[in-house]
Amino acid sequence: MLYLLYQELNQINILYILKNRILISNTKPTSTGYKFKGWSTSSTATVATYLPGESYTANSGTTLYAVWEKETYDVYYNANEGTGAPSTQTKYYGTTLTLSDKEPTRTGYTFLGWSTDRNAESAVYDAGGSYTDNTSATLYAIWKINTYTVTYDANGGTGAPSAQIKTYGQPLILSSEIPALLGHIFLGWSKNSIATTADYKAGEEYSENDNAVLYAVWESDEPENKLQI
Repeated sequence: MLYLLYQELNQINILYILKNRILISNTKPTSTGYKFKGWSTSSTATVATYLPGESYTANSGTTLYAVWEKETYDVYYNANEGTGAPSTQTKYYGTTLTLSDKEPTRTGYTFLGWSTDRNAESAVYDAGGSYTDNTSATLYAIWKINTYTVTYDANGGTGAPSAQIKTYGQPLILSSEIPALLGHIFLGWSKNSIATTADYKAGEEYSENDNAVLYAVWESDEPENKLQI
């Protein structure tokens, strides 16, 4: 009399067979987070010797142990209009995956992190952070458009306009407010504090993508040569 004893998850089923050849059961055990690969006579095997439905012909009784492989999940990265997304990573069931610390880039934007929602305004995962979900996912780069501060300096005068915020790629209309300096005519603005000609006029477009201090440019309204008495 031959018998097979199936052992998986601490449950034992003994099957007595009256012939020298049997078919291994087609029933597949299950274990959360694991794939069933088959059976082996070794409890520590990583490769199955027998598959469900195959023949068992040995002339002896034995115990067949379920061979398991951890479920794996792919984590994909999408630069979401940027460049330099990290390569795909593999996560194993029940373990914590450390996300790539590589950050994508996008001209005019600051990288905030990753989210499974490509339209999210805030990140769920940081570069180099932890991913614990037991599921495959695509992580999208989350971006914040860069902004720049344009500050006005009356350059010896008074009444400089308040600072303005410029957004990347969008022209800024400079303040139409005009400072004053006794005995001088306001010509406009320049990044050079000693300029004698203006680069920008009040109310004009400013298109540069940088922080800047604009200095008032003055011209004296007094005659250069006064009549000597």
